[in-house]
Amino acid sequence: MAVEAIEGTDEAIKRGGKLAGKGAVIVKVSKPDQDMRFDVPVVGSDTLKAMHEVSARVLAIEAKKSIILGKDKMIEESNKAGIAIVGYKG
Repeated sequence: MAVEAIEGTDEAIKRGGKLAGKGAVIVKVSKPDQDMRFDVPVVGSDTLKAMHEVSARVLAIEAKKSIILGKDKMIEESNKAGIAIVGYKG
């Protein structure tokens, strides 16, 4: 429902989540030909907060091409919020 622009991940989640409604699935991927030396997809606690705000329920992240900030804390927070985190190979 939304493509991330200059506003960043969290605002894109809020914008898309309002359109998609409760239970939305958030997919965080790298762009085709993205220069991974300088611009790597990142998720963390703020990502979960934005998802919780719009009642999104699943976060899918691209395996081996994403950074998870504070992984243990993020897993704990996602369990409490009822948000599933899945990895996939793009």
